[in-house]
Amino acid sequence: MKRILLCTLMLLAMCLSLPLAAQNIFLKVGGGLATHYGHARAVGAYKIGVGYEYEFNQKLTFAPSLVFYGKGWKDPNSHVFIYDDNGQQRFDEETGQPLTGIMSRSTSAGYFELPLVFNYYFRTGEGKYIVAGLGPYLACGVAGKQKTKGDGTQQGGSKLYYDRNTFSAPGARRFDAGIQALAGYQFPNGITLGVEADFGLVPFTSGGGRNLSGLVSLSYRFSRNED
Repeated sequence: MKRILLCTLMLLAMCLSLPLAAQNIFLKVGGGLATHYGHARAVGAYKIGVGYEYEFNQKLTFAPSLVFYGKGWKDPNSHVFIYDDNGQQRFDEETGQPLTGIMSRSTSAGYFELPLVFNYYFRTGEGKYIVAGLGPYLACGVAGKQKTKGDGTQQGGSKLYYDRNTFSAPGARRFDAGIQALAGYQFPNGITLGVEADFGLVPFTSGGGRNLSGLVSLSYRFSRNED
C-alpha cells in the first residue's frame, strides 16, 4: 500500500513540474465513506489523483483522470454454522440443531481508477461556476486486506481471527466499473469544492456485491479560460 501511495504522489509531483502552458491539468483529493449495496456498513474512503480537462467550449468539458481510490465495507454479524477441526458440522447435543456463531468481516480495497467524466459549467460570476459532472469509471483493484472474526467454518485459531489479501479471497474480482456523478462550485482561484459518488455496476465478487461510495472532494485547476 505504501508503494502505491508513493507512486501516486510521484505522479502528482511530475504533473506539478509540467510547464504552466499545460493549463488544463487538475489535481484532486477527497474523503468520505464507502460500502456496497446490501446490508453492509460504511467505512472511510479517500482518493488522490491527477487529470486533464479538455474544453469543448466555455460550458462543456471532458475531464479524464487517474486516481488511487481507497474503498471498503463491513459485513458484521453474519450467522454461520460451526465445524470442528475435522471439518464435521457440530450440533447441539440436546436439540440436535446445528450450532451457529456470529461472524464479522471488514474489508479495505484499493483501486487505480480511471473516471471519464463530462462536466457542464454554469457561470455565476467572474471566474465563478457551478459545475455538474457525469460519466463512467473503470477501476482495477491492486491492494487491500480482509479481516474476519468468528468464522466457525475454519479450523484452529482461524475460528477466532484471520486475514488475507482482499483480491485473493474466494470469488473476489479486481475489475470494477460504474458511473461517477459530481456537483460542485468553482472559485475564481481555480479551486473547486464538490461532492461526488461512485455507483458500481459490475460485481466485485461472484456473490454480486457492487461498490458504492460518496466523497467530499477538493480539486485545483491551474487555469481556466474566462467568458
